[in-house]
Amino acid sequence: MRKQSKKKYLLVLGREALDRDSYLYQEILGNLQLGGFEVVFDPMDRIRFAFMRRLGSENMLINRIFLPLFRAMYVVLVQRQWVDFLLFIMNRISSLEFRTRVVAKYIAGIAPHTSHLVVLARSAGSIVISSIANQITVDHIICLGYPFKHPEDGDAAFRTEHLAWVEKPMMIFQGERDPYGGREVANQYTLSSHIQLSFIDVDHDFLLKESDLLLVKSEIEKVLMSKQ
Repeated sequence: MRKQSKKKYLLVLGREALDRDSYLYQEILGNLQLGGFEVVFDPMDRIRFAFMRRLGSENMLINRIFLPLFRAMYVVLVQRQWVDFLLFIMNRISSLEFRTRVVAKYIAGIAPHTSHLVVLARSAGSIVISSIANQITVDHIICLGYPFKHPEDGDAAFRTEHLAWVEKPMMIFQGERDPYGGREVANQYTLSSHIQLSFIDVDHDFLLKESDLLLVKSEIEKVLMSKQ
């Protein structure tokens, strides 16, 4: 029996307001030199993308009833995370913690078939992957707009405390005008020596100028091409 070769994956972890980033993904992932990497999305995002393509993002009935139902079916029937699902619906863990556990299980599932894993994370997706980085097999993490703080509620330990201990290469592209943390974050938070922070002229919605878009894509491609 022929042994299957392992794959290289670029895993995309989106923000909570996924529908607001479809243009960004098209701009960044379009014509990206992948160097043999296959682009895959967080399974929860894949389900949401499928609903958005077929039914739109404005249908409240779909978003509030059917989308959560299909996501629950994935977690329970495919990933067999009964306990995590029950903890979530009983409000014993937050939606962010629930998503983090689902992503961790997904990565563990593809790990035996993966030669290289690079994660491209956006907003809340950056918290998810950075919080489990030391417990999973990942080559590099690239974040677009890390939510260091909430614009209204301020700082919270779950957002930044773990950043001091990240042991995997991680690059954060942060908007200078981001209400979730602008240029001041460089001196405000303790970051691991493995984290590289790069500022660009943009807010949290990441509507990049052409020059900044080319810069971000170039840095992503450098990471991908280094994993040959």
